[in-house]
Amino acid sequence: MESPAKPQLANPAETLIAIAARLVACLERETALLVDMKMQEIAEISGEKVELTRNFVMCVRQAKDRAADYKALGPAVLAEVREAMDKVEETARRNERAIHSARKVNEQVMKTIAEAINEKRVNAAGYTKAGTRPQPLAKKAAYTYQPMVLDEKC
Repeated sequence: MESPAKPQLANPAETLIAIAARLVACLERETALLVDMKMQEIAEISGEKVELTRNFVMCVRQAKDRAADYKALGPAVLAEVREAMDKVEETARRNERAIHSARKVNEQVMKTIAEAINEKRVNAAGYTKAGTRPQPLAKKAAYTYQPMVLDEKC
């Protein structure tokens, strides 16, 4: 996928609005992919998301540093900037919820797999200090001894 280039627009407000729109589109695309559990495609757009996020943060910092310049642009432009920033925030929250949900699903799948594997494992017993096999308690299931090989190369 091509790397997102920084747009060269007439004023910093237009730049911020344009990057915000591209970031929103990227986050919405990622959210949709998360819902569909298309992890490979998510990985493919992660670089674009990182780059757009960096650019957006940089533009927001510049806007704070140049607050007087932004105020001079007029109330209509400031309203557009606020709307763009609100849209990014709202979309980022939805994206975060989708990421959290996908993570919970993945963790539950991994937990279920681990539990299934552990159910099939046999309790192995070692040896006592005297070098004999321990005697199982009458109420517990019998121990089985697992063969093992020690590699002296270590």
